[in-house]
Amino acid sequence: MLSADASGSQGSAWYSPWSWYQGSSTPGTFTSSPPGTQIVTDGEGNVQSELSQNDDPLNLMATAVSPLPDSQPPASEANPISSTITNNRSGWISFFSARAMAMKSITNESHNEEMEVMDLDEDEGNPTAGPPSSAAFSVPLSKDINIPSPSSTGVPHIPPSSPSPAQKKPEDKYTQANGSANSSNAIRFGTNKCPPSPTPSKKSGVKTPTVPAPPNLVLPTWDDTFHMHPRTHVPAEPPSALSKTFQYVSEVLFARDETTSHKKGKGKSGERPLEPYEKALPRSWNVIAGQQQQDVLRGCQRAVVIGVHGWFPGAVMRTVIGEPTGTSSKFVNMAVQALEEFQDKHDVKLSKITKIPLEGEGTISRRVDKLYQNLIGNKEWMDDLQDADVIFFATHSQGSIVSTHILDRLITDGHIRTAPRDLTVNAIAGSSITRPPQRVCCLALCGIHLGPLRYLSTSSLVLPYIQYFESIAARELFEFQNTDNQISRDYVKALKNVLDNGVKMVYIASLNDQVVGLYSGLFTSVSHPLILRALYIDGDAYHSSDFLSNLLVLLLRIRNAGLSDGGLLAHLSESTAGSLNGVGHSTAYEETATYSFAINYLFLSDSGQHSQVELALEPFDARTEQNDYEIPWALRDLIADDRVAELFSDDFIRLRDAFRDWQPKTAILRDVKRKLQPIQRLSSNMISKHADSMSKL
Repeated sequence: MLSADASGSQGSAWYSPWSWYQGSSTPGTFTSSPPGTQIVTDGEGNVQSELSQNDDPLNLMATAVSPLPDSQPPASEANPISSTITNNRSGWISFFSARAMAMKSITNESHNEEMEVMDLDEDEGNPTAGPPSSAAFSVPLSKDINIPSPSSTGVPHIPPSSPSPAQKKPEDKYTQANGSANSSNAIRFGTNKCPPSPTPSKKSGVKTPTVPAPPNLVLPTWDDTFHMHPRTHVPAEPPSALSKTFQYVSEVLFARDETTSHKKGKGKSGERPLEPYEKALPRSWNVIAGQQQQDVLRGCQRAVVIGVHGWFPGAVMRTVIGEPTGTSSKFVNMAVQALEEFQDKHDVKLSKITKIPLEGEGTISRRVDKLYQNLIGNKEWMDDLQDADVIFFATHSQGSIVSTHILDRLITDGHIRTAPRDLTVNAIAGSSITRPPQRVCCLALCGIHLGPLRYLSTSSLVLPYIQYFESIAARELFEFQNTDNQISRDYVKALKNVLDNGVKMVYIASLNDQVVGLYSGLFTSVSHPLILRALYIDGDAYHSSDFLSNLLVLLLRIRNAGLSDGGLLAHLSESTAGSLNGVGHSTAYEETATYSFAINYLFLSDSGQHSQVELALEPFDARTEQNDYEIPWALRDLIADDRVAELFSDDFIRLRDAFRDWQPKTAILRDVKRKLQPIQRLSSNMISKHADSMSKL
């Protein structure tokens, strides 16, 4: 601390104006002098207290006395800064003087030995970080300066109030941390600093209302698939030999009357006969029986759940992204969890559930051999497999193809009992089936049936990594992009045998998958009545009210009804693909609803009529770039289809109305919107008349 004499001897120094404040500041009268306080006397006889560094800051708080009216410093010691305010109002000191008027007023009152701070809302848009200062005293200015009162400045006078506990806590904490040194400095130099606004606490009493995250969806729903036409139209059982004889006699004797009644009945029913493909579609048990079934298990007591994981990246990539989470044990546990929820919902109970996770990496043929040998080599697993009433496969990505080959071998070797679709073919020569067939279902999540997305094979970032760092198993996946390749032909052959033996297949694709496109995850190039397709929609990526989501779900409903989608699913796949660093390929197996969808299909529906419907394959090459200008024409052909207009005319009208509210955010989706814009020209009367004309045929 500098005295007045010291400051006078160094008047030319840069800090001389501030040293004047120490020598000529208005004396403060303290009510008491705590122990350990040193008394310092300046040149004018003013007494200043030098506080000890070890004193308690609460005991050092004193009451400041307002300056006397006649206290005027000599002319020789006039403040060189304040004397220029009247002449230079625009100077920098007048800015700080005016600034001090709007800052928080600090009143040093002795009330329970605590500071009382008057809260004023100031600088809330840019709060000052850091804890509030312990104490401050206003520096008295010259009498020439007229400080306006709060009423004249328009600032309302707010009486000081006690700080809230939330405000006291940071202040006390700061005081304890800094000790008496900061308190003594604040009193000694007479600082007039506004305490900074405290940083908003995360534990504040005011809670920000949280918006619930949008739910994840698996669409179309069960009702949209099995409680809509054509699955609600139950076909009649094929007539027996006696019925055929009676019908022939009736046609001969009552030909005229029967023809008349047939015409009347046809006009009354208004329904055209079902196609063989539509008759073979599985239907819900409650639709067939006309009421809800009491025992949804239908005699099933033992279940086996088999999990097969997909392709795992190499060691180089694992060091970056970590160990894979989509393991076979993960799929088995998720499927068992969904199975338990199904039992609780329908108030049924299975006597035993056997878990069989099959682990093993490599190419598809190598994995099939290894996993199959591990399965049949475990006697306990094989005993439970042969005694089971229900067999459920849960697979992902490359594991979908591996599981199909394993099912093909199990059926061929006679390890599981199935019901062939063609009843004229015996399952095993020289053997008779004494036990009922087992009910088998395979859930394929994000299956790589038609290979990865096309752009991955041409990416300058992904392709070198796959060629030089990954194994042959990774490069093998790209061969599925062309259905004419031998590896794809072998897969389709195995799938045909599995479907011909009554195994239900469920293909679920992820909407924002960054590896597998919708056309590949849904295996759009094949058609069979036992194949059920669905779409997993991540709530963080899309929502159910989005136009594109509704369009894709409608296309899946059309495919599940046994009709063609006009190639729209393949055209829209790349526009919905997620980013390369996304997680859309892995989120589907984390959702229990995907497993529940397949379990409902396994227990709550039959296997359709046992009419021989061959697996239909349409050639597909994902390496050929899609022509997006075909989208408007494909949409037009889809709407003009007679059967589609008859079953889904109302859905297309609702889709047309939702197009106006669609606001895509990416350039790719905005381009897709321009290509789908002709849907706005769809007339309600036109499609209604078209549907009515078809229903009368």
